[in-house]
Parts: sequence; C-alpha cells; structure tokens
Amino acid sequence: MSNTWVRLALLAVFLVGIYVIGRATGFTEGLTVDGIRESMRAAGVGGFAVFVAIFCVGQLLYIPGFVFVIVSGLAYGPVWGSVASIVAATVSVAVSFVIVRTIGGQPLKGLNVKRPFLQKPLEHLEDRPIRSMIIIRLFLWAIPPVNYTLAMSGVTFRDYMIAAVIGMTPPFITLSVLAGLGFNLL
Repeated sequence: MSNTWVRLALLAVFLVGIYVIGRATGFTEGLTVDGIRESMRAAGVGGFAVFVAIFCVGQLLYIPGFVFVIVSGLAYGPVWGSVASIVAATVSVAVSFVIVRTIGGQPLKGLNVKRPFLQKPLEHLEDRPIRSMIIIRLFLWAIPPVNYTLAMSGVTFRDYMIAAVIGMTPPFITLSVLAGLGFNLL
C-alpha cells in the first residue's frame, strides 16, 4: 500500500474516531443552535473560547461553518457576532488544515478536478493560490470538504490562511449581521 493511501486511511480513522467519541460522550447532541448558544452564554466570559472550540470540533465533524456563524450572530448580536464568527472560523480552518495536512499529506497536489463551477479557480491553484482560494471561499466559505481538499492540495499554510480570512469575511459578516438583526427583531 502506498504512503498516500496509508495517510488517507489514517485520516479517515482519525475523523471516524472523533465522530465516535463525540457521539459516545454526548458532545454531538449539544451541537444545535440552541445548545451552542446556551453553552456560550453559560460560560460567561469564557463563552467565546467555548464557541471557538465547538466551531473547530464541529468542522472536524463535517458541520458547515455557516451554522456556527448564525449562532454567533444570534448569541452575540450583529457586531460582536461578526467578530466572533470571523475569529472562530479563522482558527477553525487553521486547525482543520494542520490536522488534515499532518495526517493526510498532499495527495491532491496537481490533481485536475473537472467541476464546471470550481474548475476555473482550481486550474490556477498552483500559479495564483491566494486569488483562487479567495474565489472558492467567497462561495463555499468554511465547508469541511473544501477545508480538507485545500489542505491536501499543494497550497501553503500562509496562502491558505490569507485567502480564508479574505474570502470568508464578507459572507460571514453578512450572515452574522442578518442573524443578529433577525434575532433582535423577535
């Protein structure tokens, strides 16, 4: 078995293990909008740290980032919810990248993906990585398969993080503000 397949198998075992532990401990049952909001509020000042940790674990469990962004808008309001969601999303995609790259390596480096929507940005991932990833992030935000795919490609951590912050900020601020304002109107 090649090194790439061993690393991908180890990554799969790690992710399944995280999921099993989450289910066995009951952690995943608290990953609802109400559960996360209550955890954040109950933690007081430490609620933000709890939110960041839950966002990171949630991304590893394949929960899309927009769920946590909505929760931050609901829990913290439009302004602080936006700040919280950007900071937490940035930490979360960094954690995902490091874990996936460390365990899974770069088996997708140079891979030619034929998806009409993503083909153009992916074609230039090697020669214009930041620009390509910004375009991907503007539309696909903090979606775990995107995090994993980019981590297993040949992009550098630095380029990945620059693009993540730039590409995720506009949609996450918009979503947090809408969630915060919507909650305030209730």
